[in-house]
Amino acid sequence: MTMLMNQKRAMQALVMVSGGLVSHAAMAAVCQNPTPVWQDEFNGTELDTSKWEVMLGDGCSYGICGWGNNELQSYQAENLTVADGKLTITAKKQRVKGSQYTSGRIRTANMPNGGEWTHGRFEASIKLPTGTGMWPAFWMLPTDPAEGWPMSGEIDILEATGQADMIAFGTIHYGNAYPDNEWTSGRIIKQPDRWSDGFHEYAVEWEPNEIRWYVDDILYSVKTPDDLSDPAFWTFENYSYHFLLNMAVGGSIGGVVDDSQLPQTMEVDYVRVYDFGQPSLSGPHIVDANSQSTYQIVDEAGTGSSYSWNSPTQQTSSTNSLTVDWAEQGGTVTADITNSCGTSTVAMDVHVLPVLTTDHVLDDFETDGDLTITSWEGQYNEVPNPVSDTVNSSPTALEYVRSSASLYDVIAGTTPVITDAGPLIAGNEAFYMDVYMPVPSEQEILIQLEDSSQATPDNYPTGRHSKFIAHTEAVSGWQRLKFILEDRVDGGTTDTDVDTVVILIAPNSNNGDTYYLDNMAIYGADSGTQEPAGTSAVVSDVVTTTVSAGKGVKSGQATVTVVDNTGSPVEGATVTGQFTGDWNESANGVTDANGVVVFTTSTALSGKVTANFCVDGVQSSLTFDAANSTGMCTQ
Repeated sequence: MTMLMNQKRAMQALVMVSGGLVSHAAMAAVCQNPTPVWQDEFNGTELDTSKWEVMLGDGCSYGICGWGNNELQSYQAENLTVADGKLTITAKKQRVKGSQYTSGRIRTANMPNGGEWTHGRFEASIKLPTGTGMWPAFWMLPTDPAEGWPMSGEIDILEATGQADMIAFGTIHYGNAYPDNEWTSGRIIKQPDRWSDGFHEYAVEWEPNEIRWYVDDILYSVKTPDDLSDPAFWTFENYSYHFLLNMAVGGSIGGVVDDSQLPQTMEVDYVRVYDFGQPSLSGPHIVDANSQSTYQIVDEAGTGSSYSWNSPTQQTSSTNSLTVDWAEQGGTVTADITNSCGTSTVAMDVHVLPVLTTDHVLDDFETDGDLTITSWEGQYNEVPNPVSDTVNSSPTALEYVRSSASLYDVIAGTTPVITDAGPLIAGNEAFYMDVYMPVPSEQEILIQLEDSSQATPDNYPTGRHSKFIAHTEAVSGWQRLKFILEDRVDGGTTDTDVDTVVILIAPNSNNGDTYYLDNMAIYGADSGTQEPAGTSAVVSDVVTTTVSAGKGVKSGQATVTVVDNTGSPVEGATVTGQFTGDWNESANGVTDANGVVVFTTSTALSGKVTANFCVDGVQSSLTFDAANSTGMCTQ
């Protein structure tokens, strides 16, 4: 749980890792004991307070009012419940003393059956909240360190926000005392759906001089002392760390709260600690159509390994890696590993982005495009193409000399064509831009979407819908950049509020170089190579559980999600299905604006009961495609 993050936004050493990871995995050279060193499965009816301390209040009694992050909630014991094998932390709009909200926070420090550890594998299965302004976290702090924060360090295994629930990130904090503290972070994006759509296992494996982050079986970030501005700041091995679980409301990361979306819940199925790591996979989980990707088993222990891979493309391998030639459909890549440690299976769900082609030309600096440039800070001139080549042979381009006096040189324009930014968030649309640099270098370029009626120069993040990022390479000639989602910023700015596009070249620098920009465009689904948007409906998810019906009995519950072939929610679809397991009931209902319908059994049962559900059919204005639906039944 990043502390004092509002001040730290200006601090150095932020590093985002997106791929190409290599793990030294010294710890993983030893077989993992399958029995956890410590665990809480939350199988009882109340929180085990021999393991967890319930932290209360607004932080002032701990000497950090607002919990060090300008948080808005007061933590209360009543917001923590254990039932149906899960811990649930609930955030509510509820006034307690000076706080307008309540939520829950617990830690294992100094508890009789709690724990503090140095090195190991630390994991939890968590379902994230969705509400704007929510800030869930699963993290670690040193117990009673001789030095204060952040010199003693902090390890954030998982953080997210409700408005950006398609992004999960892990962070370490270190350095000198505030305000000279530093942090470095990695993140992983989910498209076209979101991490909040179900339970996922979030973990770190920590060994001397290396910390690795995972979601499910995917390795997505690695940090070592070399990633710090000064390797001497790596002091993590000096301390034993305990767990914290909490859901903050608002604060420097949570942002503005949408009261209409409360209450919100963060659900935890289990928390476990293992002595050593386990095998995982590296490789991209989101790929372009008709591309090639390589997947590799990493963090593997044991000797005499044999491998058996399977992929949706029918490609296989008997080595520790597999190269997949993706077409236009994704699926699950799996590998079975057998060696002296036993047999294990790792899997990665891979999403193939749709084939995209030019949908809207924002500005090609030759014809009237869909973007009207209204302001800029550097030197702006439309000139003949300086180096016509195979990437860009158009006659005219924008010559832009970045203002070296501005840390954030802004080119802004208005557009009427982004009537729904949702497909850009889901990856079903994307921004493209051609860039040429007379002095080749690696630079970051951001595109930010805004609502001009809300955004002002000094009220960030209000009115900012989302950010998209691309990086130039140090090459001669033009390069065509595709922008990927970087952040969903202000949840109060809806997908239909966007009217302004902001371009930032080399943000947070005093770069004064010359750049040539051309062919700014939004690409959408290629109707010539794949099914147009909205022609079919599929079931993307079915989740079942049991819920208390009072007096010791439970009802079965099923949540069904229906989307169209682009991944957009299908509202108003009639879903029919059947409960099985300990129930035998038919059910039907209509999906809401999120494409979701929730069914609850009409009867309640006592004892240990199981609910399963199968979708029988979906009726809407779209054709139901049962063959391409996933998870039609739970077992």
